[in-house]
Amino acid sequence: MNRLSLQNTIPEQNNKQSVSINASTAQLANQDTTATNGTYKKSTKEQELFLQLLHNYPDGVISLIDKQYKFIYTGGQLHKRLSANPVELIGNKIYPKFPENVRKIIKTQLKKVFAGDRVSAFELPGLIKGEFHIMDAFPLKEKDDSIAYAGVMIRNISHLKIAEEELRISLKNERELGELKSRFVTMASHEFKTPLTTVLTSVQLIKNYNASDSPEKIDKHIARIISSVNQLTDILNDVLTVGKLQEGDILFSPVTFNIKDHIAMIVAEFENDQNKEQHIFYKHSGKALVVLDPVLLKHITTNILSNAIKFSTKKPLVEIKTKWINGRLVLSVKDHGIGIPPEYSKHLFEQFYRASNAMNIQGTGLGLHLVSKYVELMNGTIHYKSELEKGTEFVIGFRQNKD
Repeated sequence: MNRLSLQNTIPEQNNKQSVSINASTAQLANQDTTATNGTYKKSTKEQELFLQLLHNYPDGVISLIDKQYKFIYTGGQLHKRLSANPVELIGNKIYPKFPENVRKIIKTQLKKVFAGDRVSAFELPGLIKGEFHIMDAFPLKEKDDSIAYAGVMIRNISHLKIAEEELRISLKNERELGELKSRFVTMASHEFKTPLTTVLTSVQLIKNYNASDSPEKIDKHIARIISSVNQLTDILNDVLTVGKLQEGDILFSPVTFNIKDHIAMIVAEFENDQNKEQHIFYKHSGKALVVLDPVLLKHITTNILSNAIKFSTKKPLVEIKTKWINGRLVLSVKDHGIGIPPEYSKHLFEQFYRASNAMNIQGTGLGLHLVSKYVELMNGTIHYKSELEKGTEFVIGFRQNKD
């Protein structure tokens, strides 16, 4: 049988054991050969250079393994990282420095190789913590087509995984940005159009009125203009607030204050602004002093209370409670309105997102997003429960230091 004698050594360690593999194996290893009397031969210098090349394979391992799962040859910088000497591994069981679970995986794949299969890009989880490695292996045959050895390459592909993850995140962000722009355009076209139309119509009507004959009509349209401008200002302020939160320009500034008086004042402001059919019931239990940010808490309460009133036209009763549960101040707002469809639950706190049953009701889709960001800023939690046509309850909790 024609064979090639391939010396298992690196330049600085000559006279190590020699291993014979056939010419096809040498060709797979991409070695230049010359024919002499039908036998392939390689100069010692070229052997040493080739082995040095394999030995310095960067951040991986190249190995020639026999059917007893012993190294015929192995080299690569991954051995060095695992404090293994490739020369000392020759003739020994494979990959002694690898974690046991990884060795079992490799051995299982090698059984397939010795049965004639190839293994491509097989993942080796847990080889080195925080890194990603893959294994390629293929059978090496004698001239009679019997499988004598397995060629194995193990590569570190962490940089590819990182690049893949960065690309995935980039595409995800780009997709989300596109969806956000689309929702913003939808919101703006609706929420800006209505008040602007009101302003334009009222101005045109005022021009046609005689100031002395129609003062009440003029005052009515001026009030509409003021209301519409305030509505536009509120929308603009919400959009600007989102930007400030993203830039970190809004800070959590906790102080000690009376939570019962604070919420009661907010409720009173709403009752003054709402029609007589709206009813807000407020109850507090437990101690009154808390350490929170009263400004952010007012934004949270105002947004949720506004939604509760807006979506509760059939039964205009809103219940708001503050109480203590296991060292946490819990604020709950419950309405008896249209409810939130279950399929919209995962999108509820996203920017400009509105449920299908709320499309005909005034709103930007920013209120609950801002609420969630304020709660996050105050290290709190928020969740809700809702049933269609029966109502929704938001529950917000804030951890307080024990006295």
